[in-house]
Amino acid sequence: MYKSKARELEEDVRCIISNGDMELLAILEMIDDIQRLGLGHRFEEDIKRKLDRISSSEQSNFDADQSLHATALCFRLLRQHGYEVSQDVFESFVDDDGNVKACVHKDIKGLLSLYEATHLAHEGENLLDKALAQTSIHLKNLPRNIGYLGNIEDVHHALELPLNRRMLMLEARQHIEAYNKKEDANHKLLELAKLDFNMVQSVLLRDLQNMSRWDVAAVRNLPDYMKLCFLALYNTVNEMAYDHLNEKGDDIIPYLAKAWADLCKAFLQEAKWTYNRSTPSYKDYLENGWRSVSGTVLLVHAYFLLGQNISEDALDCLINYHEFLRWPSIIFRLCNDLGSSSAEVMRGETTNAISCYIQETGVSEKEARDHINKLIDETWKKMNKYEFDKSIPFAKPFMKTAINLARISHCTYQHGDSHGAPDARSKDRIMSLIIEPIAIMDR
Repeated sequence: MYKSKARELEEDVRCIISNGDMELLAILEMIDDIQRLGLGHRFEEDIKRKLDRISSSEQSNFDADQSLHATALCFRLLRQHGYEVSQDVFESFVDDDGNVKACVHKDIKGLLSLYEATHLAHEGENLLDKALAQTSIHLKNLPRNIGYLGNIEDVHHALELPLNRRMLMLEARQHIEAYNKKEDANHKLLELAKLDFNMVQSVLLRDLQNMSRWDVAAVRNLPDYMKLCFLALYNTVNEMAYDHLNEKGDDIIPYLAKAWADLCKAFLQEAKWTYNRSTPSYKDYLENGWRSVSGTVLLVHAYFLLGQNISEDALDCLINYHEFLRWPSIIFRLCNDLGSSSAEVMRGETTNAISCYIQETGVSEKEARDHINKLIDETWKKMNKYEFDKSIPFAKPFMKTAINLARISHCTYQHGDSHGAPDARSKDRIMSLIIEPIAIMDR
């Protein structure tokens, strides 16, 4: 029943998207809502057609009289989908010194949209870097009771974690709740978002149940925890490799085995540092850390599970850990260290990016954390630029998966160590994503 209703609503929404009479801003805002509600996967081709038209038409010239909100939203959506668009589209909103003009300081909606757009910046885009610094200050200094067309909570949510770095399904849940309160919400779009979320949630719950089924029998039959760990890993990897060989004809065991072997070597190096009570150089720690955080293991497995066509170039990049595997792994490691370092120090585990940087430079913990956050920002800029680089031999689904690993890292360690020491907020998030469905008719 849900699937049938969802298909019906999907066609209704598709008709709205294809309406040729919609103004540019209305089109952009609808695309943005569709994506933030978690429905982008249903309307990929429709969105592409609209953005193709916007990118190639006069509408993409970013008229001088276009609002800051419209300009920033258009810029962000085009960049998110791999279209080339210059930072110069914002020149009419900055003065000769590159500062955001005073006339837009009270345009909260515009400033918020510009703030979100700056997180799609590439390396060397100084206009966007300056705009990010200035919009951050203006938005942080807003009084909580200020009124504008929107919810002031949107501002605090963005300052906590910008849109481009949020976990997509968690953002969908939160945006559904926010969109539900809007007076001008499109009811068909809202109902479809709720149905889609619940359908995806049911699949995740079923997968979770399937993943945990073998654990009980394995524990009964193999009480020795080391044998259990090894056999669970051995069987899982070989089963996955067998399925892939059966379906695609490729032997992927060497790639999976290397990923796990490299992870274990990185673990061993960390154990040596701890045992010897030695602090490595910051550079040595990071070089080992992006491996030990397990990001490359996750991405190597994901590459073969996505069911895409496999090329020799891609396999070569995979086994040598191309930068597009390293970058999200670096973010994973740095977010992990920012969120868990305090608890690790209490446990006697003193080797992390923060402690290594402090040891090497003599700066304060706050300065070290600021440096780590800056490195995260710089790594995001690299991913923003190369996500759609045609010279990289990975298909788009895998590139999205790599980006999503970085997003999940922010989500997991945003308020501490939600993996190693989950608090009530972390548990509530998990419940909202996997266990608790959204009520369909609550308006």
